Amino acid sequence: MSFLAYLWGIRLFTFLALLAWLGVIIVLDPEQTGIVGRVIFFVSLLALLTGIFTLLVTWIYRKGLGDKEVRHHLSGAFRQASLLALYVLSIVFLQYARILIWWDALLLFGAVLLIELSLRRLSDHTNK
Repeated sequence: MSFLAYLWGIRLFTFLALLAWLGVIIVLDPEQTGIVGRVIFFVSLLALLTGIFTLLVTWIYRKGLGDKEVRHHLSGAFRQASLLALYVLSIVFLQYARILIWWDALLLFGAVLLIELSLRRLSDHTNK
């Protein structure tokens, strides 16, 4: 798969996730749908955030490394984008549950950072 095909696939996925998330917001009433509606909302938001952050992180890698080198870092970019999306989704969920405090976000960021560093170290050991 070429790099441009990968990017167009992520763009299409992000657009479809945006349509799904907007559809959930417009069509579903959280009071009537209950827990199922909330789960659909959070899953569609996770898909949207993953797509947006994948495009953003890939763009940053592309500007920093160039087109040829960014192809070697696509799995890392997707991993980092997924962790960022999970971080933002967790903050949204904590706010939804009305238990978000500033230090919760800071602890969550530290946990995501530790996961990323652990995965990076693990991938370095498996590549050697």
